[in-house]
Amino acid sequence: MKPARLILSTFLVSFFFSSCSHQGDQLSEAEQQALDSLSKIDQKRKGDSMKKKNPLLILPPDSSYTGSYVDKYTTGITKFVGFYRQGKRHGQWMSFFPTGIAWSEMHYDKGLRQGPNMVYYESGKLRYSGFYKNDQQDSVWTYYDSLGKANKKVIFKKDRVIKEIELKK
Repeated sequence: MKPARLILSTFLVSFFFSSCSHQGDQLSEAEQQALDSLSKIDQKRKGDSMKKKNPLLILPPDSSYTGSYVDKYTTGITKFVGFYRQGKRHGQWMSFFPTGIAWSEMHYDKGLRQGPNMVYYESGKLRYSGFYKNDQQDSVWTYYDSLGKANKKVIFKKDRVIKEIELKK
């Protein structure tokens, strides 16, 4: 099946370039649909390949998608929930453990991490919290032990550690 796909891809690409070489010629609607379809197949193949490398990777249905996104475990429990705007994460995104307990809460602005970030232990207790500014760690991040007690604070500025403070136990 792969050789057939390669032949079809080669034919469509060569057809596209030969069509484009004539000034004033426009692609017919059928030709444009074939190219769009080929592009979507290629985009899905790349996305599937990336997801094999990282099963937690979240990709929009297409590069200009705007709308809600929900991914579920095979058990039906929600894995991720969020919103896309023009193919980029936007607003609050939540991820969940297979048990349904919140794993993390992240905020985005046009694809960049922006605002508060909280990550939890599977027990539901806070693991760490901090703030992103323009997709970089910024301000004070607090880290907790599995019992929920703060044990370290780290001050970040533009993704760089400024100071680490170990808290008394």
